[in-house]
Amino acid sequence: MQPIITFNRLSIMKYLITFLLLSFIFSVELATASAIDTVPKEKQYSKKELSDDVSYLVHSITDVHPNMYHSITPNQYKKLTDSVLANLHDGMTAKQAWPLIGRLIGALNEGHSSLNFPENLTATLKAGRNILFPVLISEFDGQYFIVRADGSAEDVLLTGDKIISINGISSSRLVDLLSSNTGGLKLWRSNDICRNMIPYLEMYNIHGPYHITYTRGGKLDSTSLKAVSFPDYVGHLKAKAGKLPKAPVTADLAFNYLEGNKAYLGINSLTADTAKFKHFLDSVFTSIKQTKPASLIIDLRRNGGGNSALGAMLLGYITDRPFRMTGGVKWKVSQEYKDELNKRSNGDAAKQMDYYFSKANGSVLEDDGVAPQKPAKNDLFYKGKVIVLIGSRTFSSANMLANTIQDYKLATLVGEPSGEPANDYGELITIKLPNTGFTFTTSVKQFVRANGDAKDPHPVLPAYTIHGAPLTPADEVLEFAKKL
Repeated sequence: MQPIITFNRLSIMKYLITFLLLSFIFSVELATASAIDTVPKEKQYSKKELSDDVSYLVHSITDVHPNMYHSITPNQYKKLTDSVLANLHDGMTAKQAWPLIGRLIGALNEGHSSLNFPENLTATLKAGRNILFPVLISEFDGQYFIVRADGSAEDVLLTGDKIISINGISSSRLVDLLSSNTGGLKLWRSNDICRNMIPYLEMYNIHGPYHITYTRGGKLDSTSLKAVSFPDYVGHLKAKAGKLPKAPVTADLAFNYLEGNKAYLGINSLTADTAKFKHFLDSVFTSIKQTKPASLIIDLRRNGGGNSALGAMLLGYITDRPFRMTGGVKWKVSQEYKDELNKRSNGDAAKQMDYYFSKANGSVLEDDGVAPQKPAKNDLFYKGKVIVLIGSRTFSSANMLANTIQDYKLATLVGEPSGEPANDYGELITIKLPNTGFTFTTSVKQFVRANGDAKDPHPVLPAYTIHGAPLTPADEVLEFAKKL
């Protein structure tokens, strides 16, 4: 077997409708309120259409996923499916059916599987009249939502306020409720909720006025905020954008020198072309070889993944010790994924990947991983101290990279636990349901952590756990790393 260790970023449908809230760059295309009247009436579905979609979804997951019952027994999943089917009825709209069907994806409990938002949701929200949640959320700290900006007409909440509850539902419970359509660790799921609070509240019928309890400086208070229209929300946020803490720059690749003879390498994505990524690393480590910094800080805190081969390439510049990126792979063989591979390669996949196409659908290709190997000799190898920053947004191939560093002690990890277990899933396929048109994304491969311990349920854990405060000017995690 020749395993392909490749991850796709988890950014398929739902991240396309994030509204670009953190950048405050909006393109408001609604000319007048009269456009609201042109919104078409929501389509209604028969119970049979919805039931057929549920059957299609369950059948597809069973076909393609390498271990769909790792967090739920077959009997429990059947009971959940029966419960979803029992609650479907004639005349349901996409908005009514979506939260129910999403539970069948969330029950898989792995961060690469999710039911994506309906395709027309963005247009519906932009054209609606006073239906939007008016507060921009910065993060979930494990207990509370942290306010970045209040875009309501009342303008009560301040940056840094901690939201205890919305309409009587605690912030922690809201994360669990609103992320019912996706799996993974809670802090990873909360990142998606904070990015997409507006559509999630809409899909789960949590509407204004929004009764919010919050704390400010340790003092408990409450307020009631009216829902807003999209143009008003944009206008309110634009008016105060200059007064808010600047969002961190998130270029995919960045390099610079810090005070104290230290170098900083930010890698926010592993999706670059291989040759371009190598060229970038060559230029970075050529500079490092010339300047000889005392330490190198590599930042993976905002890296959602991409191609794990790029992670292995990076390691070749910071270590000469043996390592491997994975302790084994389980790859489910299915007709759905064969079709997907052929689509990507214009029908040539069967010739290129006979080892997969020759296997019977339903079988599983397995290997125990290669033995740890030393990287190829690299004249640009950096011999100094290396510190790697990780957090809840370190995901997919970046998680695999961080796990390799952890298991083989290739550098010092600093920050917060990563966004998924080190024993994780990947290699994505997106499937469309025939009647509603809902799309869901799930995995076809299971990856064992680098040291081969397939039973370890933990995420990648830092040697030094440091919690950052995103709304302060300082970067607490980076500042700690600079002192090591």
